[in-house]
Amino acid sequence: MKNSILILLLTIFVKVLSAQNDAQFISQEVPANITPGQSFNITVTFKNTGTTTWTSSSNYSLGTQAPQDNTIWMETNRVALTNDVAPGDLVTFNVTLTAPVTEGTYVIQWRMVQDGVEWFGDYSKAVYVPITDPVADTLMAHGNHFSVNSHIVATSFFGWYGEGEWQLNGPWIPVNGRESWDGSIEFWKRMIKEVMFANIDVLYIELIPVMQQSRGNLFIALNQLRAEGWNVPKVCPFLDPEITYSMLGFHADCSTEEGKDELIGHYIDFYEEYYSANTDPYADDFIYTQDGHPVLDIWHIHLHINNYNQLTRDDVTSRLAAAFGSEHPIFNNDIKMINNAYSPAFSFADERIYQFEMQQYKIDKYWKGINSSLLKAGYWDQNVRYPGYHLPRDGGSHYKQSWIEVNSDTSIDRVCVESFNEYDEGSGIFAARTDTIFKKTDGGVNNTGNDVWSSTNDPFEYLKTTALGAAQFNDNQQLNAKIIWNNIPEVMNTGDVFYAKVVVRNEGNELWNAANGFKFGEIANLDTTLFGSGIYLINDTADEIPIYGGIFRGRAKTFNIEIKAPCKPGVYTTHWSMMKEPDGWFGDTLVRNITVKSANAVKSNQKPDFKIYPVPASNFLQIESGNLKVENVDIIDIKGRVCIANIKVRQHKIDISGLKDGVYFIRIGSAVERFIKK
Repeated sequence: MKNSILILLLTIFVKVLSAQNDAQFISQEVPANITPGQSFNITVTFKNTGTTTWTSSSNYSLGTQAPQDNTIWMETNRVALTNDVAPGDLVTFNVTLTAPVTEGTYVIQWRMVQDGVEWFGDYSKAVYVPITDPVADTLMAHGNHFSVNSHIVATSFFGWYGEGEWQLNGPWIPVNGRESWDGSIEFWKRMIKEVMFANIDVLYIELIPVMQQSRGNLFIALNQLRAEGWNVPKVCPFLDPEITYSMLGFHADCSTEEGKDELIGHYIDFYEEYYSANTDPYADDFIYTQDGHPVLDIWHIHLHINNYNQLTRDDVTSRLAAAFGSEHPIFNNDIKMINNAYSPAFSFADERIYQFEMQQYKIDKYWKGINSSLLKAGYWDQNVRYPGYHLPRDGGSHYKQSWIEVNSDTSIDRVCVESFNEYDEGSGIFAARTDTIFKKTDGGVNNTGNDVWSSTNDPFEYLKTTALGAAQFNDNQQLNAKIIWNNIPEVMNTGDVFYAKVVVRNEGNELWNAANGFKFGEIANLDTTLFGSGIYLINDTADEIPIYGGIFRGRAKTFNIEIKAPCKPGVYTTHWSMMKEPDGWFGDTLVRNITVKSANAVKSNQKPDFKIYPVPASNFLQIESGNLKVENVDIIDIKGRVCIANIKVRQHKIDISGLKDGVYFIRIGSAVERFIKK
């Protein structure tokens, strides 16, 4: 499938075999539930599988990875040997680490090093450690689920990107250059956004062992977007036996239990890595399942798997259940398996699609009642073979036609796009430059072909085509919204003003923007009294709308709304929802009863002139009350929670050193007058 990658991996493998320094990772123990700034102990065990003895005098030690030579967890990036380690012996390092004080997801990973000579041997398994305040709020929430009858759009998705490694040359250059594809968390966030903009539901993620670190960053990126309330695509492991077993130097063998353990172990590694970065109660919802059955994918089983006909569905299910079933019940259900359409398949294959085996713009495979359509925008492997096979894009016309054919055929159940970000072979649909085609030459053998990425010079050519085609194909409504968080108060005093936030997620296919009439607000025809202006607009210069054109499906949008209590006490029922003019209200309706109490006094008509400074503040906040009588002060966070209550102000100087960095509101005044300032 990837000849250039295969040759590179074989070269690496031969080099490792001949090296005098070598190491095998054995185990690592890291505690769970680590909080910011916490110190903790771990153990890491390696085996000397080389021909030299490791000694401190020869500069052998354990070094930090992810990134290499980092000092995230301790002041140094080396852990010294406590004794010499002869070939064949094990060594266990006992290490004290201190967690970062800034919340986030961090990686613990190690490798043996002989300083001044080389890094060598296995990397330890990357452990993704979420450092979080246990009382902090999150917008993590349940995801949607698919049935076997769902119309699902998937894409093959590759993780072999890093700075200066793996696929470096492709005919179609990303809008920010290949150097921007660095395998970092931020890179994967950008790519996930493109996937979501294209209305893609599932990622068939390439499963090759050496890509663990980049894939781990992808899982962290998914987790961080989920924490912001996003409904990200599902993940599905896509095992590549050819590259995997060429790199390992042996074939998988399903004739023994040990061989089956080894084969299924690659899927187990995938899910372990996913769950190490996604530890929340809703993580199972973002594993690709159908009717609660986990779905797995594999490529060309006949090339590097011996006796593949001896593998059964129960062989796979039982091993995944043993590994995950107690904490993740979905793995107690039978798995579903996707195989290639042209090459041989497992006897228990549930779906078959043409994956990287045919050069056509569209080709269908009917199997066990499911009709799967493979779509290819184009193919040009000029950087793999010379001069290279070329399936031209012709400005995107063939890809558009393929989607038209999909949506005119009611028998299609699945669509798989080949691929999203395959680079060397030029089959991706990512946002790319329209003015440059990279043509590789080899000893004067030039690829003389030509092609056009977009007939309209649009970097998003294939993303937009996918989004439009998927919107007609999938089972989602065009207009839908889910309110996932709000802090609209339940009790207010007459005349009070409260600055609230409502987080709404686009659950439909249509992009939200102000230009097309999308708004959030209180439904006036249902409410007798409005608690504010009633309607809140989308800012078309924010939320990356200039890039994507709107809030796409699965993305969360925060609305800042000013809640003004009426002057008359009582219990008011309010209704809040999304709307599109002139179509009207759609999606979830938030119903909130607000009890308005009397302030027991008539407010002064005098305008307050109080000041707060410095802004921003760090340890202390100073208040100049001006003409305002100050009896107490409350400090409220952006979610409406009172962080410091009933401060009895004497010197008008408030200690705020215990607050985290963020945006807060000051509620200041007396029983007669109260005002709020950011």
